[in-house]
Amino acid sequence: MMANGSILSPLTGHAEFDSAIARFSDIHDPADQDDARSKIWEQFGTEGAVFISDMASFSSTSRKIGVCHFLKMIHRTRQIVGPIIAANKGTLLKCDADNCYAFFKDTKDAIQASFDVNAALFESNDRHPIAEQIYLSVGIDYGRVLLIGDMDYYGDPVNTASKLGEDLAIKSETLVTERAIAKTDFVVPETAERMVARISEIEIKYVRMQMTETAHA
Repeated sequence: MMANGSILSPLTGHAEFDSAIARFSDIHDPADQDDARSKIWEQFGTEGAVFISDMASFSSTSRKIGVCHFLKMIHRTRQIVGPIIAANKGTLLKCDADNCYAFFKDTKDAIQASFDVNAALFESNDRHPIAEQIYLSVGIDYGRVLLIGDMDYYGDPVNTASKLGEDLAIKSETLVTERAIAKTDFVVPETAERMVARISEIEIKYVRMQMTETAHA
């Protein structure tokens, strides 16, 4: 923190959360750290499904066609994703470049949102040339997170969902961790594949589900 008590480059812009983290960073006694950590989790901790989408082939294609073209496509994507997240009982926390981050209380709602988003994109793509067609990959995990109002979240499920959505999924796929599937009554399609990946020394067990119009129906 700065001399006047303000925080330089706050994490989220949520004053109460950012102040709590700033205070935590100034504590050196292990017992006091545990107490402060517990209070942060008590105030901001919750459990639910983390949904993170990524625009497929964004980096390579934007280099070929130009960033302004893809900024237009990112704008279009956000207009589609936002209402669908809300319709499936989710909260769209933020959009960062070509990624969208949402939170759901139920894994099933998060999975359905991913299907609905891609179905809407399929329909939208029919009205646009190939260079303007949009495909998303989605990663979903479930667990305890620090949920910062309707602004942001932090925690292991966020890291895992990000790895699934950005690193492992291909266009129009939804990858859902086994632990997220275990927290819902969602029936995994027979065509889905059960996979295991190891990224940054972390083993992730997940289900690979490719979005199709048949699956949506």
